[in-house]
Amino acid sequence: MRFYYLTWSLTSINAWIWSSVFHTRDLPITEKMDYFSAALAILYAFYYTTIRLFHLYSSPYKLTQASRGWKFYALTWLCSLAFLGHVTYLTSLPRFDYTYNMAFNLIVGLAHNILWTLYSLPSSLSILRRFPSRSRSYRPSFSTKAGIFVLLTTGATALELFDFPPWALIIDAHSLWHLVTAPIAYYWYNFLVNDSLDPSWRESRLQ
Repeated sequence: MRFYYLTWSLTSINAWIWSSVFHTRDLPITEKMDYFSAALAILYAFYYTTIRLFHLYSSPYKLTQASRGWKFYALTWLCSLAFLGHVTYLTSLPRFDYTYNMAFNLIVGLAHNILWTLYSLPSSLSILRRFPSRSRSYRPSFSTKAGIFVLLTTGATALELFDFPPWALIIDAHSLWHLVTAPIAYYWYNFLVNDSLDPSWRESRLQ
């Protein structure tokens, strides 16, 4: 998963760079780069999450190697075409479709959050096999962090959906969204580190 996490980090860095550029230079091109970069980061998060939770990553482990196959390539093509279609549609319009853009990001983000919610479920309700060498009932203590992350991101997203007049003509809902997402990113990083260091990965190598 190292490659996918590093790639997601780069897409996220790219998104925040263009967000900074757009917020300082509000032009049609900077606006599109901001929105397209954000969509790419959200879609790639869904992409790597699906690869991680359904064990579609390339691996020498027998349990994962057999399951990769066409599913991985189908997912890759689906996400690639979805992003290309998204960008093509928005660039072909005479005016930017903000409603569609928001709906696209919300749907992809919701799918991403649903997957991590399944990961965080109690052992008695486990649907996913969190690690290829373990049973579905295996649930490390840090799994709860994924559920907390979903709650935090949902709360942050509410700031984008339920806008309000700026306080003192300075602080609005969007600025608060930028503020609260910074610590959430750090929290998510810690969770991914915990997940990557779980002993189950080493046990898989021994099988």
